[in-house]
Amino acid sequence: MKQRLQILKKTDSSATVSEDAGFQLRPLANKTQQQTNQPLSQTENENQEFQQHQFEATKLELQAKHGSITPEGQTQLTLLQAKMNEVLHRRVETGADFSHNLEKITLRNPERTLSSTRPSLVQAKLTIGQPGDKYEQQANQVAATVVNQIHHTTIQKQQTSETTTSQDKAKNSENNRKQRFLSDYAIAKELVKGIDEGLAQEKILEQLLQNFKKISFKYTMSYKQGTTLLKGTREGDCKTLAEAFQTVAQEYFGIQNVTVEQIKKPFLSEAEETLHQGRKRNCDNGKRWFFQNHYWVTCNGKIYDVLFLSQKRPEVDMARQENPLKSMLMPEGEYYETEKGKVVYTRGHEYLTMELSMFEKLKNFVNNLGKWLAKDMSAIINQIQKLLSRGGNNDSDLESVMREVQNNSTSAITSKHLNQ
Repeated sequence: MKQRLQILKKTDSSATVSEDAGFQLRPLANKTQQQTNQPLSQTENENQEFQQHQFEATKLELQAKHGSITPEGQTQLTLLQAKMNEVLHRRVETGADFSHNLEKITLRNPERTLSSTRPSLVQAKLTIGQPGDKYEQQANQVAATVVNQIHHTTIQKQQTSETTTSQDKAKNSENNRKQRFLSDYAIAKELVKGIDEGLAQEKILEQLLQNFKKISFKYTMSYKQGTTLLKGTREGDCKTLAEAFQTVAQEYFGIQNVTVEQIKKPFLSEAEETLHQGRKRNCDNGKRWFFQNHYWVTCNGKIYDVLFLSQKRPEVDMARQENPLKSMLMPEGEYYETEKGKVVYTRGHEYLTMELSMFEKLKNFVNNLGKWLAKDMSAIINQIQKLLSRGGNNDSDLESVMREVQNNSTSAITSKHLNQ
């Protein structure tokens, strides 16, 4: 006859265990009798071992239910089930008294049992409850909580590991990219040297701007690509510098919102000498600049003028037209009129200026002389061009030429009358 195991509480006069007190001792029946620890019997040890196997198996079964069990956990679950089946078969063969299937055995107050950090002075006796009773439900809830925590921790560790791995890969990729950039562009090593990449973008760009002082750039006023400069050709114009600055900012420091801007039309400027070696101010014997165009860099509303190593735009006097005007009065026949009333004209590779009002006087004077002395016009023009080649901002020089032309004109008229 099939028997079911029942483990009864001992109710002797020495000690009892209270369910509500979480396995705490009740007062002794005989207060004068000293409490002693009694060793557990083989059956009691076997019951406790069975309970432990059942509890661990429950956790693994819940993991399997949630799909989070590992291959090692599945192997452990199979082993635990085999051990519990072996106990059951041995009890049946020995004719032990069963009142309940051992697979349903549940500890009283399992939460306290799990949280206890040291053994009780008196071992608690195990009691078999009804299937699905509150103690079994408590055990299942505790086991589910433990499994969920394990599952959550496993996922969290996995996500942290994946994030760390991803970050490490990204960092290595970034370092490799920067090393390739510096390998491709030798001058870039000098430009990024000493710059703290942890700074704000604005501060990084300010330091990059100042590093352009250190590369021995030669300002030739002739355009070369910015990458040509970065590869080692240390010369070019303002556009060369602006493109090189943009390339380093974007491709090395990863600052993408850096743009090259320009003034397209010619203009005069009172800007200071550039700190780069090479060409100096090219107008009025080194007093001003005259540019056909100008390039600089902007980022988030900030200006980085690499030619002048400045963070502000130069003051300009814009030409009224993009292409030069023609005039026989100018040494090379071409000139520009500016918005602030100046005339700019060439003299070889340099430029000169004169006031527009003075230029208009010369034109009127030549037009009037043409009516009287057409045959001497070329000589008069030559005298005016000689004046302009010395710089046309001296009124006394102009007055001298005009008086000389008028005297020549008067002499010619007088001579004509005498010959008649």
